[in-house]
Amino acid sequence: MRTLSNLAKFFIICAAVFFVGLVCTIIGVAAGGFEGINKIAEKYDWIQGDPGERTVISQTVEDFQSVAVTGYADYWIVGRDFYKSEKWLADQDLLTEKEAALIEPNQVSIICGENADKPEIKVEKGVLTIDAGAKDVSGISFSTSDAPWNPEVLICVPDEVLESLTASSEIGDINCLGVAWKNARIELNTGNVNMEGVRSGGLVAETDTGDANLQGKFMERLQAKTDTGDIEIDTTLAKAEYGLDLKADSGEITISEPGQDDREIDEAPAIVKEAGGPHTIIASTDTGEIILSFQSD
Repeated sequence: MRTLSNLAKFFIICAAVFFVGLVCTIIGVAAGGFEGINKIAEKYDWIQGDPGERTVISQTVEDFQSVAVTGYADYWIVGRDFYKSEKWLADQDLLTEKEAALIEPNQVSIICGENADKPEIKVEKGVLTIDAGAKDVSGISFSTSDAPWNPEVLICVPDEVLESLTASSEIGDINCLGVAWKNARIELNTGNVNMEGVRSGGLVAETDTGDANLQGKFMERLQAKTDTGDIEIDTTLAKAEYGLDLKADSGEITISEPGQDDREIDEAPAIVKEAGGPHTIIASTDTGEIILSFQSD
């Protein structure tokens, strides 16, 4: 039996790509440009239109003591040291320095394309609730804009300790920087959990596909879990402050303490169980590594 040569396969792939591009162009012209494509995209999930120009919508909400967010979005939940840094906001491509200069406490900013659906925002009984909905952005895209369909949501948290923080999403990252809470629970399907400079009471951080990068002061019980992704925990407390329950089914566990050589456990599965207290760190991953760093006593 004769088989296709690599060169023939290459030309077949090129022809297929050209054909798909031609079909997309014809659809775009027939639809009347991006406006028509956006109308078609409302009917067919496999076609994505154009989100339009980047836009920032900011509003100041009434005082809140808890935060609950959900939907397809990247959330930035930040304290004063971060939202008052115009350079930091610009470096994250969230806001320009001019836009950042106008940021105030209790402000929520939505960054997305002008044609994208906007999240619902409300405060009831001291709970700030934001629902970004669930727009699937897979499929063929006709966009020429760098604005996202799924929004970036910036939440400027007042200086008080939050009573609770809850976050859930099928697609999107949760970023917590310079904030404090008594209890928090974060559950993601696809996305990363990133924390920097936080002060945490109880915390559950779980993601099916994504990394958990947690830096701050973690008290009481910290539970981190990923199916596919690394877990990195950098706590400002000493190792003697914690009991440990760690498991990496396919990956290493590394424990670092000041003035000591790193301790590496590379069995399959890698397991660490140690008594201590008064706080607890529980971390598990099916496919990924666990890196745990402590500060000195």
